[in-house]
Amino acid sequence: MQYRIIPLFFVALFASNSEAAPGSGIEDVLVTGTFAPQLALTSSVSVLDSQQIKALNKTTVADLLKTLPGLLVEKQGGPGGLTAVSIRGGESNFTLVLVDGIAVNDPTNFRGGGFDFANINPNMVDRIEVVRGAQSAIYGSDALAGVINIITRRPQEGHEQQVYVEGGNHDYSDVGASALGSVGDFNYTVEVASRDDGELTEGSTRDSDSANLRLGWQPSSTQELGISYRYLDGKRSSYPEQSGGPEYALYDALDNSDYTQDIIGLDWGAQLSTLWRSTLMASRFEQEEHYRSPGIPPYFEVPPNGADTDFTRDQVRWINTLQLATDVEANVGAEYRHEDGTSKGYVEYFGDSLPSDFELDRDTRSVFADLSATPLPDLLLHASLRYDDPEEFDSETSGQVGAKYTIGKGVTFAANWGEAYKLPSFFALGHALVGNPDLRPEQGESWDTGVSWEASSTLLLGATWFENDFRDLVDFDDETFRNVNRKSVQTSGVELQADWRPLPALSLRSQATYTDIDVKNENTVLTGRPEWTASLVAQWQILERWDTALDYVYTGQQWSASRHTGEQVTEELGDYHRVDWVLRWQLSDAWQAQLAIDNVLDEDYETAVGFNAPEREFRVGITFTH
Repeated sequence: MQYRIIPLFFVALFASNSEAAPGSGIEDVLVTGTFAPQLALTSSVSVLDSQQIKALNKTTVADLLKTLPGLLVEKQGGPGGLTAVSIRGGESNFTLVLVDGIAVNDPTNFRGGGFDFANINPNMVDRIEVVRGAQSAIYGSDALAGVINIITRRPQEGHEQQVYVEGGNHDYSDVGASALGSVGDFNYTVEVASRDDGELTEGSTRDSDSANLRLGWQPSSTQELGISYRYLDGKRSSYPEQSGGPEYALYDALDNSDYTQDIIGLDWGAQLSTLWRSTLMASRFEQEEHYRSPGIPPYFEVPPNGADTDFTRDQVRWINTLQLATDVEANVGAEYRHEDGTSKGYVEYFGDSLPSDFELDRDTRSVFADLSATPLPDLLLHASLRYDDPEEFDSETSGQVGAKYTIGKGVTFAANWGEAYKLPSFFALGHALVGNPDLRPEQGESWDTGVSWEASSTLLLGATWFENDFRDLVDFDDETFRNVNRKSVQTSGVELQADWRPLPALSLRSQATYTDIDVKNENTVLTGRPEWTASLVAQWQILERWDTALDYVYTGQQWSASRHTGEQVTEELGDYHRVDWVLRWQLSDAWQAQLAIDNVLDEDYETAVGFNAPEREFRVGITFTH
């Protein structure tokens, strides 16, 4: 145990499954980890709402996620490096990432479908829901360790227009505008943003333009229709992963990537009777990427390579919510998913260019059933079962059960079990040099048990113990020079959290997570996953027009790999403490100014071997809302 973080434990004594802050008087409706919106789940859930997201004013969604229990964030230096998030020690591609409920993992990338969280502009995010634990019974493939749902802004009554401008040192800039509201039976959201993350660290840059459109129509009191479209166009540069970064790389050639994303969603919901609601959702996610890497010298440890990839996922889901009794609700339905990926790539060896092309597609047909019951006023029971029939793989049946019981005096116990699987990525299956078409799906099983205590109307404490068993993990085999199913990994630990409002104008939110990772039958370590993480967020309404937020993040020692010496070596990175601060001033009803200082203490630390984190940064911004 790291004794330097013990003082934080006196604030964060326990980890909670709560979805609402103590004393808030607000019950959040959860849309993640469930087929139909629910006020409560048995699963371990964390939520960041719009007020918390605005108060923290982070430059990336990953920095927001660092304040939640059970999430381990791996960043490669500055903004151009890849930013990955793992849940409870699982691989980053074990996390299913949703944007407004639409899956955005890309299985054609070399990360096996891992999502780059630096692609999401936090200023366009209204809410983040995180469900920890195996979730294939709800979502099918990919949700081995959990789900992160990033929810964009929704219209409220009336109309609102907003323009914001923010700038900082090292050429950082972020500008955007939005309009949202409702007119009769129609509602709308329109947002655009342009962001240049500057060059906070040498060679690491990222520029992106994004747009978000949502239209809704309620033709009758029993029907709702919605359409949404999200567009992203970005480019980034960075030193190659495991190259030793600006500190150790043998030369300064950079990875470069240009990419676009299109997300389209359609949904229809109808209350067909007092006991039956039917929902039909269709979506398309498409990503194109043009990627070039100089490789990692010496000795062609990683040779120059590149690829032009195009991936499309079409998905249709039909859900029927049935009120079987006053205290029993069921969801039954079906889903169809089609995925299509193409990659035109190359790898250079001693002046020769070897093709690494692949072209794959697969269909998955699914049926599912889900049951929630409250046989007692303080007891919630939940069970889900899903059958998936993926093309060219054996069928998969995934189950999940959970219970939550309040015994009185504000004490609640929860327990969950679930199983999950992940189909091999298109990259792992089809890459011409390292792909293996005989790969099996990766498998997972998870358990967690938690207790929370609402000690008073202003203090909530809790603790959750978890354990995951991941099997048949896809790994690269040096002897055969191809991907194989090999590793078995067990992770376990505890998540601690406390929410306290000592004064009406002051709130404190804290967490600490311990994660133990055991790679079975191998003398190896997993990179980017520290044993200990912790955070403390303080929000204070100083005066009527002045408010501030201060957040502290602790990241313990972690392993990192590098190949800049001509062979892969692992090195243990030191732990670090980081403090960020935001001050906001409401100049008038329409104008707000803010000052943000990232890394207030100018902590000097590495996020990967040879990749130093950005030094102290200043940002100033102004927002006009009408």
